[in-house]
Amino acid sequence: MKKSVMLLLAAALCAGPLFAQPGKGDWIASLNGSFSAAGVKSDSYRFHNLQIKPELLKMLKHNVALGMVLGIDHTMIWRKDFQPEVDLRTHDLHLQFGPVVRKYFGKGRLMPYAELSAGVEYSMNFSKFSGESGSTYSSADAFIRPALGLSYWMNDKVSFNISAGTDLLKPRYRELQINLGISVKLGK
Repeated sequence: MKKSVMLLLAAALCAGPLFAQPGKGDWIASLNGSFSAAGVKSDSYRFHNLQIKPELLKMLKHNVALGMVLGIDHTMIWRKDFQPEVDLRTHDLHLQFGPVVRKYFGKGRLMPYAELSAGVEYSMNFSKFSGESGSTYSSADAFIRPALGLSYWMNDKVSFNISAGTDLLKPRYRELQINLGISVKLGK
């Protein structure tokens, strides 16, 4: 049994560089996202956030891809103790659309990458105090989001990704966004 495991491990390590990497002309569809939740024991504060970021990329050269990104970000905050006997509920929805360029580095199954996306973000916010009808506002802004990530290619078609990035145009609210995802090479 021990010999079989060692033989499989050695074969996997030797075969790693032998798989087909995405090359010029290949299309890659990615779906990245994150979820976060927070609260306090007294139930006076709750926070939920969901981000989904589909991308469609075309490999222009061996390690360079260009494509489009569509980002969806939803946040809900509930504060029971905002004021005595008053609850505050807010919902934020952000839709982002724009071009993205990704540069892969190295060869093999584990490939680091740098990514830059930019475009337009449309934001909608709804706030409501208990006992009131609530208020809504919306805005449109630009975004510039650099990110660094790692892709682990399971085979020549599927990779798992982790990336971290931030929006450079929002310095007051800058936060590190960490996303997990999956990519699939389309065709062939």
